[in-house]
Amino acid sequence: MKLYDIISNMKFIGIKYYKDVDIDSLTTNSKQKVSSAIYFAIKGMRYDGHDFAAESVSNGAVCLVVERFLDIPVTQICVENVRTAMSYICQVFYSTYKTKMKFIGITGTNGKTTTSYLLREVLTNLGHRVGLIGTEGIYIGNLLLPPMLTTPDPIVLHKLIREMDDNGCEYCIMEISAHAIALNKIDYIMFDMVALTNITKDHLDFFITMENYIKCKYSLFSPRHAKAGVLNMDGANCKELVKNSLIPLSTIGHDADFRLMNITHTIRGSEFKFEYQQKTYACSTNLMGDYNVYNCLTAIACLVKLGIDIIDILSILKSYQIFIPGRFNMLKLDADFNVLIDYAHTPDGIKNVLNALKQLPVKNIITVFGCGGNRDKTKRAEMGQIACKNSDYVIVTSDNPRDENPDFIIDDITKDNEAKNMVRITDRRSAIEYALTIAKPNDVVAILGKGAESYQEVKGVKYPFSDYDCVDNYFKYSLKGKIKL
Repeated sequence: MKLYDIISNMKFIGIKYYKDVDIDSLTTNSKQKVSSAIYFAIKGMRYDGHDFAAESVSNGAVCLVVERFLDIPVTQICVENVRTAMSYICQVFYSTYKTKMKFIGITGTNGKTTTSYLLREVLTNLGHRVGLIGTEGIYIGNLLLPPMLTTPDPIVLHKLIREMDDNGCEYCIMEISAHAIALNKIDYIMFDMVALTNITKDHLDFFITMENYIKCKYSLFSPRHAKAGVLNMDGANCKELVKNSLIPLSTIGHDADFRLMNITHTIRGSEFKFEYQQKTYACSTNLMGDYNVYNCLTAIACLVKLGIDIIDILSILKSYQIFIPGRFNMLKLDADFNVLIDYAHTPDGIKNVLNALKQLPVKNIITVFGCGGNRDKTKRAEMGQIACKNSDYVIVTSDNPRDENPDFIIDDITKDNEAKNMVRITDRRSAIEYALTIAKPNDVVAILGKGAESYQEVKGVKYPFSDYDCVDNYFKYSLKGKIKL
């Protein structure tokens, strides 16, 4: 594709050393060997891509998108915001602006993955071909690709959308992180429907204040990004959006368009009723916990507003065992106690999971959790308090320490916490094995924080590690039982 065809309708400040070259690829990585590429000089938290532009040119870049002109004799396009320009160029280069797919975006501190999987499950079982981009992986129809970021960077994102369109997908479901909104990753994608599950404390290492975090989430609900939205009126920090939204909103909750009623939980799942347009409907699902009821109702509202028959939706939810990797996964064990693995890694997430367990016929709750390094430190002590309050026994351990000392992270979690039901075991494998060792009949061991992650990140290296494997290995080499295959 010629450079002129890519940038002819684009806003920019100026161009230097212009030449209408052929463009074969796009990159943000100066070390990547490329063929006739546009290099985007991104200003990051630690490094400035402008400083590595010459290296990219030596590796094959023929055009630079910059925020200041550089002393390099190659075509340069100067723009106000490289990230925004990158999203624009990506949708032109991959022709994703031509797609007829319907886009559904799910944002929120918790619940994005579950709601996205629910949407995919219903649409797929109704005969639609669906793409999904999220934390636990990427689906193109039935093809599953490994997970990347919750919302990939624009070059990867638009390439995936192009592949979905080429493979006949009718819907693209996308988890949208707050970072993706703030860093312009989803610019130039028009969502047919967006949904907000909740906004609770998280990512303050990046957003600094809750006000900034909330404002970022709210900004998704604008004509710039979406045609319509669904809002959980019972979700934390969500109600204010109703007053200011510039797009049509449908609401779920106890006093909402989809009015929630009569929630009941069993060891097999959840049942609830809701009223919509003066009719009452009953829904059942194998998912457990009040928070999963809200996830279900959010998915239902999105689909109904996109024209899917409500009876068909409820039939699918009732008929299928829905499995979301790393989300409230109660393992099948040949043992007299229970083991749960869940991704809960925020104060609200931990509270939701433990409250759901307290509604089940279990005896003692033994919780294993830690906090990620290089992330919001302000939530650590709160997570410790919540775990101790809602568990009979707590083992604080390592999560993904990244560049931090794991013992210092545990210090933050246990700070000013005088609970008698808490111990600290830094090594995560040892912590999990200890919890399994002390579990008694009808107890539940809740292993929280990593979910389906297959690694532990330490000092920039991702070492193989799985909570599932830890449990599996324990039962292989103990007399307590084993996981049923």
